[in-house]
Amino acid sequence: MASGQFNSLPNYPVPLIEGKVTGRDWYRFWAALFRGLAPGNVEPVTLTGSPYIYSASRKGALIVSGGTVSAIAFSRDGGTTYFTVGTVAGMFTLNASDLLKITYTVDPTVTFVPT
Repeated sequence: MASGQFNSLPNYPVPLIEGKVTGRDWYRFWAALFRGLAPGNVEPVTLTGSPYIYSASRKGALIVSGGTVSAIAFSRDGGTTYFTVGTVAGMFTLNASDLLKITYTVDPTVTFVPT
């Protein structure tokens, strides 16, 4: 596989077994797991105002850099409770549905990296 390809789970109707061997699509998926291929490309995030709350649609990391950020807080309970992370920039690991609240006066650069 070329370095620009990503690893993605085969669709539901793709058979696991073809004949007496593992199906081609499933074999490629598992082989890519061992090679560490990423599941997708980085995604720039467009901010819509402060505080901006990012809701992760899937597992990955959010990179926050630059701008004038005064606080970053994390929530895993849908936004009922936020925990201040103690830094105003960095790479934050998120699972699906986790929230990251970014409070700023000048827009930072925010990028999502799927894992």
